[in-house]
Amino acid sequence: MAFRSVQRYLILDAKAATGVGVTIDVRDFRDCVVKIGTATSANLTVKAQGAVANMFTSDTPPDFASTQTVANNWDFVQMVDLQDGSPINGDVGFVVTGTDDFRLFEINVNALDYINFRVTARSAGSVTVSCVLADNS
Repeated sequence: MAFRSVQRYLILDAKAATGVGVTIDVRDFRDCVVKIGTATSANLTVKAQGAVANMFTSDTPPDFASTQTVANNWDFVQMVDLQDGSPINGDVGFVVTGTDDFRLFEINVNALDYINFRVTARSAGSVTVSCVLADNS
């Protein structure tokens, strides 16, 4: 009999500034569906971040708020829009320009260790990002 392990996380909670959210450990999961919702005529960009842990410090995630370096290795990762299957390039992110939006995305977390989300280019509004992680084994 198959067993479905599911965890739900709030990463950004009505964030109305640039910056990152809560880092999530995704090592035990295969599937990641992300819910993004904006409010108050948001004008901002949300980018997904992913990382593979350092082999010597695998229990320590990178500092997603800091610049990428050899010692602080992470990257922006692609999201796939569940509405129409279109890819959202990691370096571009999900962009809203004054009209609030509510979307579902999937992130390929196969072999990733950690994910987070970064708000950039914000001039108005707020954003909430949550995710559900699942492992259908």
